[in-house]
Amino acid sequence: MAADDAVSVSGPADKGRPFSDPSLERLYQSYSVKQKRAGVQCFLAAAVLYDVFVLVLPGQSDPLTRGLTAAFLGLNLALLAWTLRPSRLEAMWAAVPYVAWFLAITQLLAHLFLRKHEGTGRDALGWALLLDYLLYVTLPLRLRYCVLLSIATCGLYVVTVYGLAYKNDGTLVAQLVANAVLLAASNVLGLTSYSIMDKQQRRAFEDTRKSLKTKLVIEEQSAEQERLLLSVLPEHVAVQMREDLGSGLDTQFKKIYMSRHENVSILYADIVGFTAISSTYNALDLVKILNELFARFDRLSEKYQQLRIKILGDCYYCISGAPIERPDHAILCVHMGLSMVEAIKYVQQTTNSPVDMRVGIHTGAVLAGVLGQRQWQFDVYSKDVELANKMESSGMAGKVHVSNKTLGFLDGAFETERAYGEKREEMLRAANITTYFITKILKPYAGENNEPQNGGVTEDPTHDAAKGDDHFNDETRVLAETGRDKEDSEDFKKRLRKELMSRDGQKDLSNATKLLTLAFVDSKKEQEYQYHKETNSSMSIVGCPIALVLTTLAQMIVLPRDTMNIMSFILGIILLVLFTICIVGEALPKAFPSALVRCSESMNSTLWVRRFLAIVVVLVLGAANVVDMVSCSVPAQANCTDYEGVAIPANGSVALPSTAAPNAPAATVYTVACTGSTPGQTCLFPSYFSYFCVLVLVASSLPAQLSHLVKVLLLSLVALAHCAMNVLVVGTALDQEERGSYASSLVPSKFTLSGVLVVVTIALGFLCRHMEKALRVLFLWRTEVEEQREFAADMRQRNEALVYNILPQHVAAHFLRQRTRQHEELYADSFAEVGVLFASMPNFSEFYSEESVNNQGLECLRFLNEVISDFDALLEWPQFQDIIKIKTIGSTYMAASGINPTKKVKDDDPVTVRWAHLALLVEFAFELKKALQSVNEQSFNHFVLKMGINHGPITAGVIGARKPHYDIWGNTVNVASRMESTGRAGCIQVTEETCNILRNFGYNFEQRGMVSVKGKGQLMTYYLTGKGGGGGSIRPDGDGASSGPGSMALTPQAHAPPLASPGALSGHSGTAMLPGPDTLGGGLGGGLSGGLGVQAPSPTPNNVADDEDDGDPAESAKLLEGVRITMPEESSPAKVDTRTPSETHRLLDQA
Repeated sequence: MAADDAVSVSGPADKGRPFSDPSLERLYQSYSVKQKRAGVQCFLAAAVLYDVFVLVLPGQSDPLTRGLTAAFLGLNLALLAWTLRPSRLEAMWAAVPYVAWFLAITQLLAHLFLRKHEGTGRDALGWALLLDYLLYVTLPLRLRYCVLLSIATCGLYVVTVYGLAYKNDGTLVAQLVANAVLLAASNVLGLTSYSIMDKQQRRAFEDTRKSLKTKLVIEEQSAEQERLLLSVLPEHVAVQMREDLGSGLDTQFKKIYMSRHENVSILYADIVGFTAISSTYNALDLVKILNELFARFDRLSEKYQQLRIKILGDCYYCISGAPIERPDHAILCVHMGLSMVEAIKYVQQTTNSPVDMRVGIHTGAVLAGVLGQRQWQFDVYSKDVELANKMESSGMAGKVHVSNKTLGFLDGAFETERAYGEKREEMLRAANITTYFITKILKPYAGENNEPQNGGVTEDPTHDAAKGDDHFNDETRVLAETGRDKEDSEDFKKRLRKELMSRDGQKDLSNATKLLTLAFVDSKKEQEYQYHKETNSSMSIVGCPIALVLTTLAQMIVLPRDTMNIMSFILGIILLVLFTICIVGEALPKAFPSALVRCSESMNSTLWVRRFLAIVVVLVLGAANVVDMVSCSVPAQANCTDYEGVAIPANGSVALPSTAAPNAPAATVYTVACTGSTPGQTCLFPSYFSYFCVLVLVASSLPAQLSHLVKVLLLSLVALAHCAMNVLVVGTALDQEERGSYASSLVPSKFTLSGVLVVVTIALGFLCRHMEKALRVLFLWRTEVEEQREFAADMRQRNEALVYNILPQHVAAHFLRQRTRQHEELYADSFAEVGVLFASMPNFSEFYSEESVNNQGLECLRFLNEVISDFDALLEWPQFQDIIKIKTIGSTYMAASGINPTKKVKDDDPVTVRWAHLALLVEFAFELKKALQSVNEQSFNHFVLKMGINHGPITAGVIGARKPHYDIWGNTVNVASRMESTGRAGCIQVTEETCNILRNFGYNFEQRGMVSVKGKGQLMTYYLTGKGGGGGSIRPDGDGASSGPGSMALTPQAHAPPLASPGALSGHSGTAMLPGPDTLGGGLGGGLSGGLGVQAPSPTPNNVADDEDDGDPAESAKLLEGVRITMPEESSPAKVDTRTPSETHRLLDQA
């Protein structure tokens, strides 16, 4: 049975019943015994006090008695010292409680046997009562064993006392009955205390179990958080983000997680011929094929120490040598490329088509990190990254194409041949790059074990990757087990046992509290403890009326009953019951009227009231016993020394043992009568009041509402009052009782009994301290549980924030649900009516520079991070909650609308309902432009946006088993990308179909004409010029933007204002040095234009590979022509300002 079924919050933990799961109950008993071990020290301390009392008491001149007492003292001290040792053996603990009890009962019986005179029916009764009570509250034993030891203790004591007592004493039976009542009272008090402590321990056990479950949930969530973070971010970036997440830092500029790395090898790989097969498979099947292939690539990247950067459609790129530097980065990159060429055979076999891999590798410096605040994706930026991209596009299918920079790091590990890629790519020629193909492995990879060297990979390199994915799936399934699944397992029970048995309450408490007062060092926590009201702790007060009733019953058996006794009992019991009901009413709501329960709750909720009531109850109990002692005083003129030959039990005579009259015959019975006393009022056994006081002290130590210091004070007051009464009020009666019962003693019984009360008070003082320690430990653990729950909630929120910063919310929810079931690698969904937006900053390429004044380009990217973060912030607006950011590539921003599975539309809904999200996407585009204009105004720059919007069906999914990557695919995405790449700066270009839909929402358009779109032929396109009849216009330079989208038109102007570009300082033109998606060799999802401002007039369609023209020098030259911003003929030359990004940040700061 699951532990959750075994224990519920309102189940056995609160009611004190055993757990229904036997294994859980056994575990609890082991836990409880361990936590109560400190009580053994209290038990042994009481035994030591008893031995010391016997030794220091005058009159114990018998060497045997003193020697035996000293021996017991030594044994008790040795056992006490053993329990205090930190290195004590756990296996011996099981016997320690029984040894301690055996020593205690043995020395008690031994002292009874060693008395030189015949005993009485009440000898050592006080010690027996204390011992019987301590069995329950100090020994770490289960209740059944405590009861058995108590029965044994009471039975041995009663039998011993009866056997040693003078049998002709006419009151012996009455004394034994009274003793039985008092011992029953000590048992009741012990059971009450045990029951309360057991309930508290069971709650602590349940809290610990929940705490462990919470800890497991935290560990699971932390592991999931770590896995998700590291799936898209390298560890050093993830650590920084995790530290900053939830810190609430509010700075003027968004923090950028970016760092520069030198000597890094960059690998770009593209699937050649994928366009051909993409036309024969639907989007979902293509996603499945790519998912499987890229999962294998991810496994290979781990094998060859690569850091996967991104997946762009059918393009895969990774780096080696960052963030961890390693000298063999280039060698590993080449091995990775060769293995990828072999791994593509999987797609060849699956699709039965001649697809192949084209791999390009270049080595240089990169800026690596994350831009923006949403949909985090780790990326790299630099001139060398762009060159690596050109190495791939200028390579050949089935070959690994490396630059001379990479070749310089290969250390002769491979045989190469000239590839002359620089003849096919102008950018390579401009950078003085010479290129080579890898033809043979000369030095096998050290990490490969007994692998055949056919091209540097195993005969089936995908086997290793597939095996790794299976291993990953197994790990995921293990991780995905829920807390209840863990709880049902033996592993959970083992961890629970280990957690419980390793808890050291005393150690935890000593570190958190002050030594003397036990107050928490943390004043706030101490205040919480003081006002904290332990569940059912009010029941601890019921011991006081129980003690009064049973002591009164015993008093009626052996002491005179007069009006004062009766009145004091009635008054005392009324007050005790009244106050007790006020305290325990809330704990027994079914036993009392609701009004009384509410009154009790109100009283107990106030700290001083519940403390005051507990103090009053203790004082009333003590006063009731003290008042009864007054009636037992003996008049001074009473003469109790005359012997008469007839026993007079009616008037208070007592039979004397033969030792009272040594010269008399043994068979003679002597009686003593107190001449001058009134029959019926003679107090024969005033010593019983001291025994009553022992029970009063025991009951006074129970209330959990009082601290141990207050209890010690009350115990001292009660004991002091009784000691005073022993000496001053009933002293004469005690002297008479002693002369009639005992042989002569050097210490009168009134002092001996007072000494007993002092020792009992000291022992109970230690016990009160021990009990408060237990309560404080439980409180400390309970607060730790609450803190862990709060921490778990915080971790859950942070985990959700991280997940939603990696995946869209509905995708993240599905992704996490998959983790709780059998893992499925692929998540894909189709949407029939989706809007797609691409927005790029084409003139950012002029701004970007890697000169030292810009910190090798870092300041440029810092500025771009501000812009993208402002764009991301718009997604927080309520009206844009259904718009999803897909990704960014350099300065290109991609978003989509209508990807919300919870919002369904019907085919017969009007256009304004079905495509309302598309109109919101247009409004979002307007806000992007306004956000960029705001940045321009503050930084004195003139960045512009070039945007394209399209609508239609798409396929969305998460690919990559080890590193999930969310993207969207389809013809709709391709055309949207082309609308942006073929458009003009400052304009929003749409297709004719999209234009017709948006006209229903009041938008105005200007026909551009037929535009050649690669992969689609000639398309009629339009520029969105605004909304409504007579609004202003959004011009290409952004100057015409007004305060609202409704007044925005998009009539392009002839020129764009100059930029504050660091490129002017470097002495070179504003050529883009970072890869644009259109230069990535095409590919599914990889055709985004923009990069860091890269513009290509003849772009490859987004997410569709263009393999027909791959590697064509003419096409490469054609692509190169679009590296700079192309302005209309009538535009004047753009003037470039000389402000650097550093100066721009300073201007922003001033603004």
